[in-house]
Amino acid sequence: MAKNVAKQFKYNALVYSQRTGSGSPSFVLFHAPAAEVLDWAAVDRLEPDNITGAQRPLKKLKVSKVVRFFDSDKRNTVPTAIVVSLDEKNVTFQGEPDDRGSGSHGTLTISATEGRIPGLIIDGQHRVFGAAQHAADVHLNVVAFLGGDDAERAFQFVVINNSASRVSKDHIAALSLSYDKEDLNRRLISSAGTTLGLKDSKFDDFQLIDSSEPFAGLLAFPTNEKGFIAPNAIEAALGETRDRTTLLGIEELEPEFFLAIWSRIKHLKKKVWRESKPNDRSHLLEKVSIVALTIYILDSLVAAQRMNDSPLDFTDDDILHEYLDRVVTRIPDDFWTADWKAKELDTSAGRQLLLDALNLIDSNVRFGRQWWEHVGLIDLAELKDRSPAKVANKSKKTKKAKKKKA
Repeated sequence: MAKNVAKQFKYNALVYSQRTGSGSPSFVLFHAPAAEVLDWAAVDRLEPDNITGAQRPLKKLKVSKVVRFFDSDKRNTVPTAIVVSLDEKNVTFQGEPDDRGSGSHGTLTISATEGRIPGLIIDGQHRVFGAAQHAADVHLNVVAFLGGDDAERAFQFVVINNSASRVSKDHIAALSLSYDKEDLNRRLISSAGTTLGLKDSKFDDFQLIDSSEPFAGLLAFPTNEKGFIAPNAIEAALGETRDRTTLLGIEELEPEFFLAIWSRIKHLKKKVWRESKPNDRSHLLEKVSIVALTIYILDSLVAAQRMNDSPLDFTDDDILHEYLDRVVTRIPDDFWTADWKAKELDTSAGRQLLLDALNLIDSNVRFGRQWWEHVGLIDLAELKDRSPAKVANKSKKTKKAKKKKA
C-alpha cells in the first residue's frame, strides 16, 4: 500500500445500538477474511512501554494451537466473534433501518492507509493470526464498536476476559444431545488439545501427548505396539511443568509448552532419540531421564527469566529454542549412551543424582573441562574404552589378528 493512499474494505454489515440514549458505542456486526482484518486492525498490546494497551502479548504457542485447530479437520470452525474498536473517522456506513427500527443493515466501508490503521483488536488476536496463518481467506465473525477511548477499550477487554468460565464436567454430561462421546473426544484432542472432560484429567493428558509429536505412539499403552515410554514419566514431567506455570508465563499452555520442549530435544538429540536396548543403549527416553531433564530445563528457563529485566516470552519458538539449544547441547550424546553406575534411579534420590550430574556436566563444558570430570554417575573406564584412540587401537589389533589367521 502506497503511503497515505487509502485502501478500502467493504462488508455487508448490521449496525445497532445495544443501549439507546446512554452514550454507549454502536456495534457493527460483519464477517471478514482473517488476512484482511490484519490490514485494517492492529493490536494495541499491554507492554512495559505501552501501558494503555488493552491486549496481552501475542503468544506463538496459542497461534500455533489455532493453526492446528484449523489444519486438523475441515469441519472445524470458530463461531465466536473477535472484538475490535473502529475509529469513526475512517468508517462509513450506508444502509437502511431494519423492520424493528433498532438497527440498520447495509454496507460498511473501512479506509486504511499505511500511516493510519483505523481498527484495534480488543479480543481475539490469536484467532486472527492463527486463522490467517492457516489460510488468508478464512472468514471470521467480527463485532466492532464505533468510537470509544482507551478507557472504553480497556473496559471491554477486562469484561470479556473475566466473564468466561470453564464448562463443568457435570454440565457436559447432562447435555441432551445425540452424539458419540468417543468420536467427539477424539476430534477435540486432535483439533484443540482439549477433551470433553468426562474422564480423569490424567487420561486426557495422556491422550493429547500420545497423539502429538514428539511422543506420538511412543507411550507404553496396550494400543501402542511399539510404545516404550512409561506413561507415569510423562505424568510426572508434565506435573513439573504445571508447577512452574506462573514463573514461566505459560498459563493455559502447559501441555503445548511441554511438547514444544521435547520436540526441540528430539531435534537436537536425533542420535540418541530411541528406546534403550542392551546392544543399543540410550538413557534419554528412560523414565528418570524424562523427568530429570524436564526439571533441569524448566529450572534453567526460570533462572533465565529471573535474570532478565523484561519478561521472556517462552511461548515464542525463536526465544524458547535459543535457550533450549544452549542448555540441551551442553549435555553430550555420549552421556546418554554411557554406562551409568547406578542402576535403580527411579527414586527421588536417583532423580537427584541425575540432576546433579546434568548440572556438573553443564559446569564442566562452560569452564572448558572434560565433560565427564567428577561425574560419579558414569562408568569412566567404560567411557574411556570408547575413546577414538582406543577404538582405533582395537580396530588395528583386530585387523592384525585376521591377517595372522589368513
